[in-house]
Amino acid sequence: MDVDPNEIVTVELSWDNGGWLPETYSQDITRRQLGELLLQIDDMAGETESTQERTA
Repeated sequence: MDVDPNEIVTVELSWDNGGWLPETYSQDITRRQLGELLLQIDDMAGETESTQERTA
């Protein structure tokens, strides 16, 4: 089964908004953009982990 990198998918992000009512952000993006976004999030998590280890 092939995955079309140009297929449109909907991404929804939810957060608690600092104790206020939860908010949801929704955006249509391509699978390719989703892959790039996930790589950026993974890089950010790695940087955060490294920073936490240095400051601990």
